[in-house]
Amino acid sequence: MDSLHDSELDCVAGALGCFKEKSSGQIREDLMAFRVGHSEKEYLKKVKGVMKNSFGRGHGSVGDQSDFVFSLENVPRSVTLQLCLPEFLEHLQQSLRRAKPERGFYTPPEIANSAMGDRTQRTMEYSFKLYDLMTKSGIPGEDARYLLPLNTRTNIQTKGNARELSHLLTMCASEWQMMPDVVFRVIKEMILEAGKNSLTLFANYAANHELLAWYPSSQLYAKRNITMDNLIALNGPKAKNGVVLLGHDINPAITRQTLESGVRGREEAELANLKHAHFEFLAAMSLACFHQATRQRTWNQSVEPIYSAVRADLRWGNRMYIPSSIERSNFKEEYAVQHKNLMTCFRELVALGIPESEAVGVVPHSLVVWDWIHVNGWNAIHAIGKRTCKKAQLEIRRVAWRMAQEIKRVAPIFDGFVQPQCVIYGKCPEIDGCGYGDRMKKK
Repeated sequence: MDSLHDSELDCVAGALGCFKEKSSGQIREDLMAFRVGHSEKEYLKKVKGVMKNSFGRGHGSVGDQSDFVFSLENVPRSVTLQLCLPEFLEHLQQSLRRAKPERGFYTPPEIANSAMGDRTQRTMEYSFKLYDLMTKSGIPGEDARYLLPLNTRTNIQTKGNARELSHLLTMCASEWQMMPDVVFRVIKEMILEAGKNSLTLFANYAANHELLAWYPSSQLYAKRNITMDNLIALNGPKAKNGVVLLGHDINPAITRQTLESGVRGREEAELANLKHAHFEFLAAMSLACFHQATRQRTWNQSVEPIYSAVRADLRWGNRMYIPSSIERSNFKEEYAVQHKNLMTCFRELVALGIPESEAVGVVPHSLVVWDWIHVNGWNAIHAIGKRTCKKAQLEIRRVAWRMAQEIKRVAPIFDGFVQPQCVIYGKCPEIDGCGYGDRMKKK
């Protein structure tokens, strides 16, 4: 019996173990013996009843006992952005810095078969041509990649349980979404693949589909987000260098001494207390940066819908992020022109009758969206410590430093703790460190 069947068996045995004297391990052995001694129909009837009356009635922890790992190859970045939104899915994402022209792009059939099919393909291909020109001229790959569109193919490994995979599928089918068809198809295929080895977990009678029962995630492909519109209108103009602190709250019981005990003394009880300190930010960032930020799963985030950001860029032309290395280079003008060409391609595809959800794949990673981020006190130390490290990509490093500055400004007790990871850990965890931690020790 393979591991995926075992995963489902764990769910059923665990559910029964909540109401029986026997342990779930003993019940699991009984179920395996029952399956050997009875027909598949009889076994399935038994398992169906358990799943219908547990997972199917909203007891999500039953589905949490399952475990599925997917290796996805050559899927567009528009798909991986969606996969990374739910906070209880886990990922190992191929860096866009490893993108190669040979991998190419995904092109929706509606576009490929349209009057703009060839021109759209050429426009996207030029992004890779410019990517090659810039990297060969010394522009870092992490900066040259910004012009690659969301249709760029990539790889990702994703791990999740039945509860969160059911959530992911329901998100795609929601009437409040404008989901690219390729996103829906890939996720549906993931569910179908998991279902081949799991007879009941994803069946309609077993899976719970009550949206309020899931921990909500940010929605990049939402049709609208009225709260985000209001937040951006009220606070966007106040943002210094793209980041504004919206609010904070720290219980006076958290002191400099308790911080010292938690961080320097490694007292986990004190570290757990830091989860009750709160800092709330509104940050403007490129889609490339957002892809990294949304994988920081312990940050609570809400994102501006991509369609709102696209319309803002088309209306005012102010949603392009340009890395400093390109800003200072001879490629600055060509970079800006290619960003505009891709955005214009989107507009012309929509004018031709292509749905926005299919045209959105031509949008480049340089498009800027607003991200509403909540971090707790532990995030302020650990997660920001990771993101302010020199090994982190420059844009998200700058966002993290600005967040760190604001935290230290409004909560001085955090001064000295909101630092790169080498300072916090007392040692550099990277293979080839930059020496920042050692320099700070000498001061």
